[in-house]
Amino acid sequence: MIYRWKEGARISVDPQAAGDELERIRVRHNGRLEPEWVVHTAKAAKNPLHDLFEWDDNVAAQNYRVDQARGIIRSIEVVVEAAEERKPMRAFVSVVQERDRSYTSVVHAMSDPDLRKQVLRAALTELEAWRKRYAELVELAQVFAAIDEARGAE
Repeated sequence: MIYRWKEGARISVDPQAAGDELERIRVRHNGRLEPEWVVHTAKAAKNPLHDLFEWDDNVAAQNYRVDQARGIIRSIEVVVEAAEERKPMRAFVSVVQERDRSYTSVVHAMSDPDLRKQVLRAALTELEAWRKRYAELVELAQVFAAIDEARGAE
């Protein structure tokens, strides 16, 4: 098996070594791969996955809380009333403003032409990733065609 990191991944460990180690963990656990087992195995300093983790508990705890905050921001919705219909949608989206990535309200992003383009581009990128994941499912051909059409309008 040949392993590589997904495009855009910022991971400094050799993907082949990481993939081989993940497969070794999976095989050792009867075909199951659980994140907890990966962390436990990676604790060994010589493990190929070791350097992918923050082992200082104070730093890791702060990073975890920041990640939890991202989850909170990504999970909150706002209910928009349009044409007598109440429609929930994400309240915040991730954008780059003045070279810094942060979250802003969807309402603000949709009212700013540059931010709107960013949100659309991100949505289409997510759709394309989803499409690659399910490319072999011919039943989704019409959905794939709609993605191509939306890409063309970008």
